[in-house]
Amino acid sequence: MAEDTINGKDIDIAPETFEAAKKLLTKRYKFIKNPDDSIKRLARLGAEHVARDMTLNPEKYELSSTTTDLPDVEPLDPLDILRKEHQLPALPQVFLELQQAINAENTSADDLAAIISQDPSLTAFLLRMVNSAFYSLPMQIDTISRAVTVVGVNQLSTLAVGTSVMSLFKDVPVEVIDMEQFWKHSVACGLIARRICRITGKGDPERAFVSGLLHDIGQLILLQAEPERAAAVLTHARNKDVLLFAEEKALLGFDHATLGGMLLRKWNFPFVLVSAVLEHHQPKEKQKEAEPALVHCAETIATGLGIGSSGEYFVQPPDEKIWASMGFTPDRIDEMIEDLDEELEEAFGVLIDS
Repeated sequence: MAEDTINGKDIDIAPETFEAAKKLLTKRYKFIKNPDDSIKRLARLGAEHVARDMTLNPEKYELSSTTTDLPDVEPLDPLDILRKEHQLPALPQVFLELQQAINAENTSADDLAAIISQDPSLTAFLLRMVNSAFYSLPMQIDTISRAVTVVGVNQLSTLAVGTSVMSLFKDVPVEVIDMEQFWKHSVACGLIARRICRITGKGDPERAFVSGLLHDIGQLILLQAEPERAAAVLTHARNKDVLLFAEEKALLGFDHATLGGMLLRKWNFPFVLVSAVLEHHQPKEKQKEAEPALVHCAETIATGLGIGSSGEYFVQPPDEKIWASMGFTPDRIDEMIEDLDEELEEAFGVLIDS
């Protein structure tokens, strides 16, 4: 029986549990052909992570029944969803003012602090975030003005705009998708994108985090606006054992990445965040900004570790050129996920409980 430690507590992992985890991960990696050494290391670490989770939360891994009678799915124009304003979450006034501040040329620390301070919940959240291990600052930050000064105007505004979106999605049907697992996957993707950014020196850490956090927002819009159709596509993908975004394109005519990018464009998000969401499955070969590639790789790593779920069962094969450009090695993969569970738990607590 193997022994592992989580949050300072020893847990015993039965051999049969570890074998079940390896079998599960083997299936989830079915679309990755000729894996390099870094992918192999990721798969091994994923098996260890899933074995721990199976031991602690066995109910999550109970086999779900499949059906031979797949529901019909009619194609859909994504513009039809975006045109139906009543189906989209309403943007709060502070969000709109933050957007204007980000796009303005001469936004000062005082300007941004004044906007954020209008919203007590956003203020409390950002203070919790800057005082958490997310930043590991040497001093306590007790005002938004100080937070803006220490963290930076652009960095804190990006964080404020991106994370405020999470509160907009309260009505996604729980029977369709586990929202806790959805956000756990999204937060993990953001944290990993941020880590890749820092290790490689590509992109901006806050933009990388927010890009990863919001990369599957199109999935939430689809689930909220067209719950039955979205659930039917998920059923098709799982029963056929195919990648979800590929099945979305086949059945709907577009995927959730396209819908998410269109939504953020409609909301006037910065272009780099729009492109990161739009391209997270298939980044453009010549992209000036690094964030789409960071999120693309981060999603492979997060799914490969089995952290949370946005509905996608399989690990997407990363673009070979992009993956190679990150300089991933087994040791770098180890470095990438060192203490990730602890950081994820704290960041998830700040984001979800705020």
